[in-house]
Amino acid sequence: MVTAKSAMKHVAGVLAFATMFLLARYFITGESLELNKEPFSVTMEHDAARLNATLPEMVSEGVRLDKVAAGPGNLFNYLYTVVDDDAAKKIADDPKELGKLKSQLQERVCTVMPAYRNNNTIVRYSLRNNSGDMIADISINPKDC
Repeated sequence: MVTAKSAMKHVAGVLAFATMFLLARYFITGESLELNKEPFSVTMEHDAARLNATLPEMVSEGVRLDKVAAGPGNLFNYLYTVVDDDAAKKIADDPKELGKLKSQLQERVCTVMPAYRNNNTIVRYSLRNNSGDMIADISINPKDC
C-alpha cells in the first residue's frame, strides 16, 4: 500500500527530475538561456516549442509530461498527467501533502532554474488525473525564492 507521504515524495521527485532532465536536454542541444540576446519571452516560446516536439513523454512510472507552454506573460507552464490513480487521488485529497509538494517544487525552481528565476518567470505545474480532472495547480513565483 502506498502512503500519501510516499506518493507525494514520489511525485515531487519525478517532477523535479523531469524539470532537470528537460532543462539539461535543452542546454545540451540549444543555446544557453543566459547568453541569449533575444527577449526572454521569445526564449520561453522557443523552449516550449523545443520541448513539445518530444512530448508526451513518460517521465516516470506514474507520471507523464504532456505539454509545456510559455505565457501568458512571464509564465512557463508544465502540464502533467499522474497516470497512477491512487497517487492522483492522494494528491487531490490531502491539502497537507499538496503543501509539501509545493514546498518541494519551490525548492527545485529556486535552485535548478536560474534563468527563469533571474527573469522573474513564474513556473506553473498543473497535474491532472487520467480523466483529465485537475488534481493540483501549483505556481512558483521566483520572488518567493
